[in-house]
Amino acid sequence: MNAAALAGTIVGSLLLPVTGLILLIVGIRKRSAARKQASIGYSPGYPPPPGYLPGYPAAGQPGYGGYPPGYPMPPRPTPPKSAGTGFVVAGMVLLVVGALALVGTLAHAVRHSSRLAIGDCLTNAILTDKPDWRPSSCSNPDAVLQYAANTDSKGDCPDGKRNDSSYLSAEHNGVRMCFAANLLQGQCYASEHDDKTVRQTSCTSGTVRVVKRIDGSTDASACPKRTRALTYTQPKRTYCTERIGSV
Repeated sequence: MNAAALAGTIVGSLLLPVTGLILLIVGIRKRSAARKQASIGYSPGYPPPPGYLPGYPAAGQPGYGGYPPGYPMPPRPTPPKSAGTGFVVAGMVLLVVGALALVGTLAHAVRHSSRLAIGDCLTNAILTDKPDWRPSSCSNPDAVLQYAANTDSKGDCPDGKRNDSSYLSAEHNGVRMCFAANLLQGQCYASEHDDKTVRQTSCTSGTVRVVKRIDGSTDASACPKRTRALTYTQPKRTYCTERIGSV
């Protein structure tokens, strides 16, 4: 999975948890608003007017009764139990599902980060005791190997050779792979790993300089005089090289 595809997948996976978070916030706010409204209540009943006392009774007459007590307070309204509950539940579900999807996407990307495609370039780190199979930019001077093909049923690379092949063969995930040299024009190289491959270095005596790189062609005659041609059939490529310090 390339970087653009991975980024798009991650952004898509974030839609569910982001939507869930929004719904959760809306639901919590609705619940909070409903509880505040329920806690306001009503003022107590109206008291009797001040400054008036109950009437004095006349002789033999019963006294006047006082004013009636204030009106009783109406019952406090009960907020609906479902206020915001739907939003909260939906938000939590989307958050959980979205988080699981995102974790799955990242795990898938990690598992397949080392899956190679024809044309990928790699460094000599694939030949170490702890091989690093992560692809690198083909313009990276250290990425001197390019995945060209898998071996055929006989174990041969595209030049039809198993031994003394111009391709480097290496096994990864049970597949025997063939790697062509990925050299940059104008750069110098020295042998590496018992002449199995090369590494980019400064142009000092004894190193090999790539005078010309011709992609899409296996015509060795296109190389300048006094240079040595190195050709690959897959991908079609010709290198014209010279050894520094040689006459």
